[in-house]
Amino acid sequence: MTDYSYDNVVPNFRLDGKLAILTGGSGGLASVISRALVAQGAEVALVDMNLERTKQAAKDVAQWATEELKGRSDAPVPEVSAWSCNIGDAGHVDETFAQINTHHKKNASILINTAGYCENFVAEDYPAANAENIMKVNGLGAFYVSQAFARPLIAAKESGSIILIGSMSGTIVNDPQPQCMYNMSKAGVIHLARSLACEWAKYNIRVNTLSPGYILTPLTKNVIGSHAEMKEAWESKIPMHRMAEPKEFVGSILYLCSDTASSYTTGHNLVVDGGYECW
Repeated sequence: MTDYSYDNVVPNFRLDGKLAILTGGSGGLASVISRALVAQGAEVALVDMNLERTKQAAKDVAQWATEELKGRSDAPVPEVSAWSCNIGDAGHVDETFAQINTHHKKNASILINTAGYCENFVAEDYPAANAENIMKVNGLGAFYVSQAFARPLIAAKESGSIILIGSMSGTIVNDPQPQCMYNMSKAGVIHLARSLACEWAKYNIRVNTLSPGYILTPLTKNVIGSHAEMKEAWESKIPMHRMAEPKEFVGSILYLCSDTASSYTTGHNLVVDGGYECW
């Protein structure tokens, strides 16, 4: 008889005892994701280029958790650590991830790669050096962090979940801003996840992409603050007629992190764009 017990039917989104590595750790999206991970019981290692800014982000998350989780659980607030790393440098990634696992005394079983950037040049004038660098960070960087994360899990025969932040720009072309290399890099990230999902399924490592639409991060707010016409152009193409708040991606992240909720989900590109791709 099929077991329809509560625990077998209702997904569990708790992450107690797990270690999550979150690249782009001082960014706007990481700010809310890191809080959600800690709230669900996970230790978090924030990784970004600027160590001081990342240390401050880690301090802010820990302080938030101390205040917000008080009385909700008897367990101590999970540790939040900060690390500096250039994800476009494979050797630096390997070294940093090994140090993270040693510091936390466990292999990270969750990787969320939010690191990456966008820049706007018309295609015919796109500088070669810029094109090479954005592909190195957005594309190869996603590969390097996935490798460094997966290797110790494979060696130890432990399972894991990789979430690479893609973009709707990986499947559509944004308008009006020109950003061909960003679009190319994110299309590559989406297909990288599919490829890794197929190769690493035998190791019980799931690999997926979360592809957001326009997000109201501090950086985006700064852009539209001085370009009202850009905000109008973007929102006019979104059926919901607004951009997303960073917190609106937490549910998708926790779903993909959960061993029970998304146990059969791998190689998937989860698009959360307010319906942008529908028009």
